[in-house]
Amino acid sequence: MDEMNIVSSFMTKTLSKVIAKIIRKKLGINVDLQIREVKIRVTDGKAHAHIDADADLSKESLMAILKQTDLN
Repeated sequence: MDEMNIVSSFMTKTLSKVIAKIIRKKLGINVDLQIREVKIRVTDGKAHAHIDADADLSKESLMAILKQTDLN
């Protein structure tokens, strides 16, 4: 079993900025993302990821995401 834990302030802030930039580029939505912790465990060829994060975005942005995923 392999594990990776990302909990340091530097790494979580960097990861938050990178993912927020990807969301903005791919979906055209501005989101304030704050990742607190990432845990990834690989067992028997399967990966399990746990992400503790908060995201702030406008209601219009949320509705756009739901519309793109047909959840609205």
